[in-house]
Amino acid sequence: MSLGLPGHLVQATLSRALARASHWFGLVCLAGALASVIAISLDQLTDRLLLTVAAIVGMAALLALLARWRTVPLTIAYLVLGAACVYLFTGAVLGMPGGFTSSDLFLISLPKMALIMVGGAGSGALVGVLWSTLGFLLAEVAATLAVSQTPVPDRPDVFTIVTYLMLVGVMFLDGLTRRTGRAAQPAIHRAVQDDEARTLRHDFDVRAIALMHDTTLNQLVSVARAKPGPLSRGLEAGIRETLTTLAERDWLTHVDERTATAPAGGDGWLSSAVYRAIDRSRDRGLVVDITGDKESLGRLNPEQDRELGLAVQQCLVNVLLHAGIASAEVVIDADAENVSVMVLDAGAGFMESETGTDRLGLRQSVRKRIERLGGTVVIWSRPGAGTSVLLTLPAPADAPAPAAPSTHALADETPTAQVLP
Repeated sequence: MSLGLPGHLVQATLSRALARASHWFGLVCLAGALASVIAISLDQLTDRLLLTVAAIVGMAALLALLARWRTVPLTIAYLVLGAACVYLFTGAVLGMPGGFTSSDLFLISLPKMALIMVGGAGSGALVGVLWSTLGFLLAEVAATLAVSQTPVPDRPDVFTIVTYLMLVGVMFLDGLTRRTGRAAQPAIHRAVQDDEARTLRHDFDVRAIALMHDTTLNQLVSVARAKPGPLSRGLEAGIRETLTTLAERDWLTHVDERTATAPAGGDGWLSSAVYRAIDRSRDRGLVVDITGDKESLGRLNPEQDRELGLAVQQCLVNVLLHAGIASAEVVIDADAENVSVMVLDAGAGFMESETGTDRLGLRQSVRKRIERLGGTVVIWSRPGAGTSVLLTLPAPADAPAPAAPSTHALADETPTAQVLP
């Protein structure tokens, strides 16, 4: 029970659970005692039997209150009334003419066992043992006094003794477990913190590798395709932006680029990162045809929008680097739960299983980037038949926040090409 709980809550939680279980056991014992008295009183009703019934009902009521509010006054009141109830019940049952001939009966033990289950105020195991011991002693004294006033011989009550020893044993075991738990809890929480730290470091590494690949590779492609001579103003600005990104830490934060770049009309397509990625690819000489539900990109949250745009940009860079052609198609689709973007080219194609481990474009900048957000990446390609990459992110139509991960393929599209790593 202590796993996952802070150390300061473990002791109180275990104590409440044990006390509640003992209280329910006591209520069951009192219900059995009450049923026995009622069965006896059917033949002859006396004032003593009525007083016994009242004492049992009052004892059960106090036990119910004690289960809810474990205070010292309620505990003392329960012990006093319980001792009186044991005395009345034992005398009433054993005093029946022609009735029982021995005092060591399970029936006589019912109110005594209920008195032992006092639980009491306090949350420590030692406190519980003291209250239960006091209840056990009061029950035995009251029962002995009652038996002495009847012709029935007094014999040791095995049922009450066994119940008391079992309860005390459980409490002592609980106390020992708590001591062990107090030593183990810090180790458990340190392990949880270490696991969270490892997850954060892995997430950081994935984002850092993908960003490094994006910025460095994209600028190299731009420089390689530039005409001989001085750098153009756009290329120079792009290189400066890349250097600034690598030197600073703004990329660690989730910036809503759509808010900063959105036009006055608030167009979800024109303010999306996918639009900017396509626009930059066109500046590098790639011809890109766009079809589908472009406005559905407005359903993405800022982080999804940014990461999807970077993944699409990497797919288009792969077309320039590896496909052997200068044209591609981008198809945007959405359903009630997902937004999907497919990048297609009719270039050279490749076998994904044959790509080397040093080829990080598709692996880091596309696949891990999308999967980190709960999305999926599906690739269709073979040599000579082009390449198609389907990027899917969860984005329910009624809420912009990410939902459960889902795989949604563009069923109406026949894959003809995919992006190379």
